[in-house]
Amino acid sequence: MNIYTRPLQSYFMYFLVLFILLYLVFILVGRFIKLPSIISDVVIVSLIFTISFWGGNEVSGSQILYILYTSLLTSIVVVTITYLLGLFLTVSSKSEWKKIDFKSQLKYILPLILGLLIGFFIKVKINFNEIIDYELYALVIVIGIQVGESLKLEILKRISGLAIVSILVDVFGAILSAILLSPFYPFKEILLTTLGSGWYSYTGPFLAKYYGPTIGVFAFLVNFLREQLTFLLIPLFFRVRASPIGAIAVGGATSMDVTLPLYVDLLGNEYAIGALINGLILTLLVPILLPLVEVL
Repeated sequence: MNIYTRPLQSYFMYFLVLFILLYLVFILVGRFIKLPSIISDVVIVSLIFTISFWGGNEVSGSQILYILYTSLLTSIVVVTITYLLGLFLTVSSKSEWKKIDFKSQLKYILPLILGLLIGFFIKVKINFNEIIDYELYALVIVIGIQVGESLKLEILKRISGLAIVSILVDVFGAILSAILLSPFYPFKEILLTTLGSGWYSYTGPFLAKYYGPTIGVFAFLVNFLREQLTFLLIPLFFRVRASPIGAIAVGGATSMDVTLPLYVDLLGNEYAIGALINGLILTLLVPILLPLVEVL
């Protein structure tokens, strides 16, 4: 082993251990305090801008176009594979659905586009990796508090077989998608991306730290597009063959908040509770699962 890799590996291990510890500690803190939503918005927008600005500094115009269409194709694969796995566990369901308002997502898309454009035209020499370190620490503190706020014993007691199975479908869908896509991408990078479960504001910065801004932007877009494709494709898939478990698994971590209205409209209140629990557990697992996979 090259002697220069040892301090680097020690540094990454230090980061991962501190990251997970902060997450667990602030879940407990979140039981006692509440943060204004503006704080989490600022942290997330700052992270998105930083990785996209870094990406704009590093990639060419042709690379940006490549990232855009490959991330779209990748997210379509993940959504389709995950839903198909859920078909093996189908129960009948019929209900109406309606369009979902996407305006709130602009606060994530705008800093991404702005950062890419500014970084593309204005080249600077900044230690982006160190900046992202501190932004990720801030992010894990904020999400730990938010999870702690919503983590109620009565909710956990209502965990149903539906939620547990949908989580397994989500994870196996991510693994199978990564295997199918591995001829086109390094396996660990694509596995970490698919295991993000739609949580783009966490997965993108996390991969940017370890694999650079290009992979970070790619991981962000794959998971962001997964969330958007949940709204667009799940109602279409339901017209062919309904799979509530597959639908909830596709939503991943977002099924507890952003995509939850879709499940209320499409599946009704009973399944919506399962969707909320599915998203809650994945929100707990993803910040622990990705660092563990990274060190394997």
